[in-house]
Amino acid sequence: MRLDSDKTLLDLRSWFDSPLGVHVLAAEEAIIDQVLPGCFGYDLLQLSVQNKPLYSASPILHKFAMGVRAEDHNPFIGQATNLPFANDSVDVVLLHHILDFYESPQQILREAGRIALPSGHIVIIGFNPISLWGAYKPIGELRNTAPWFGRFIRPARLMDWLTLLNFKIDRAQYTTYGLPMNGYTGEIPDYSQGLSRNANWPFGAIYVIVASKQVGSMTPIKPLWQRERAFGRLRLVRPAVSQGVARRNSTPDKRD
Repeated sequence: MRLDSDKTLLDLRSWFDSPLGVHVLAAEEAIIDQVLPGCFGYDLLQLSVQNKPLYSASPILHKFAMGVRAEDHNPFIGQATNLPFANDSVDVVLLHHILDFYESPQQILREAGRIALPSGHIVIIGFNPISLWGAYKPIGELRNTAPWFGRFIRPARLMDWLTLLNFKIDRAQYTTYGLPMNGYTGEIPDYSQGLSRNANWPFGAIYVIVASKQVGSMTPIKPLWQRERAFGRLRLVRPAVSQGVARRNSTPDKRD
């Protein structure tokens, strides 16, 4: 099964609409809502296997999701392995389970690192194989159903990849310690008083990793921006169509 096929994505989106999937999204959003206010800038890009925006808590003005299917109703449609944005052009890249279900997670991560600005952030949400959910993964027919057909990546391995891309790990937060069954997922912790007030054992089914891009000795600091545009300083790589990317009636170079 191709992890990035249309059928796979549709199955995943159906699962995220199920009671268990809704619970997972709620638990993830509870953490994301505490993480994103600390990530500043002008542009935030979400790449996700589902279409719900997860960035409402971000103070960033220009927030948008890039769709991965032609039917997705997003400002941009593109390939996660070949992002249609210039180097050092996005302040925050939010990767929501997209590494779990694509054939080339390292390539996607390299692309995210390429477009992230120095001192910018990558926020990664994924399924943890070192958990009760990971233990369920290889059982019988579960291997062929969402989300179990994914290739869950160990957080430690993912952190190693980020380090090689010159990122510093700022936080790794874990959640969802119950069984992967409706009614047995446990309560969603209250993170409103801060993430550190709740248990953070590294065998939760979900992890949220926040990493910041390090500024090399020869990398200039961010310039002062002289004007605001419809998508901030975001720059598309052209020609977009030749890279298999369609842009939907958006004019990134147009002033507000």
